[in-house]
Amino acid sequence: VALYHCTFAVNSLAHRFGSRRFDTRDDSRNNWLIAGLVLGEGWHNNHHRFPNSARQGLAWYELDPTWWGIRLMARAGLVSNLRLPAPAALKRAHAALGGVAPRRPSTSASSSARLPL
Repeated sequence: VALYHCTFAVNSLAHRFGSRRFDTRDDSRNNWLIAGLVLGEGWHNNHHRFPNSARQGLAWYELDPTWWGIRLMARAGLVSNLRLPAPAALKRAHAALGGVAPRRPSTSASSSARLPL
């Protein structure tokens, strides 16, 4: 019952409370508390800006356990054709707000062919 209510809190509370990282046509917001309760799905403003992305937590500090599970399934060959926002699209979205895109931890050149963190 608690999980059921947390899931529906995404579409109600995450349109009312939190921060707006991207400019979208709605009032969606990123809410760290909801993200923690529903394993990353509370990064709702990110989802509304990039609705086809398999990853909701787009910055290194936005924990997204659901994405970790999807990525693990992809490495096991259980899922494929994952969609993620292009780095250029992320930079453009941040530039439109006059901000700078959050930096991600650097990775070695050998890991560049892997799925992004």
